Amino acid sequence: MTPDDRSTSENIVRLPAEFEPGPEPEPPARPSRLHGTFVAGMALSALAGIASLFAFITVTWPAEIGRYIIGLFFLCGIVFLTCASAAVFSAARDTYPTRGGKDLD
Repeated sequence: MTPDDRSTSENIVRLPAEFEPGPEPEPPARPSRLHGTFVAGMALSALAGIASLFAFITVTWPAEIGRYIIGLFFLCGIVFLTCASAAVFSAARDTYPTRGGKDLD
């Protein structure tokens, strides 16, 4: 036995023979409808942003319309980030118990 093996075996705490594990934890709750809505908003804004950028690159637009398409692309990016942060916060909210066991949605 090396000195490292002895120090490791000294740090082990043995459980008593009559040890019984606690109750099984509750299964996690399903994500709320609000969380699903924000995830759908992320998907739609991502698709709209990709489509607008693809349209801007492939089609020769007049100067004024091209600006609107680039503006749409940036708006889709802002909407995507907003929906992403809201989805994270709504998922975090779903992990806490509610009053009276009722859903907040």
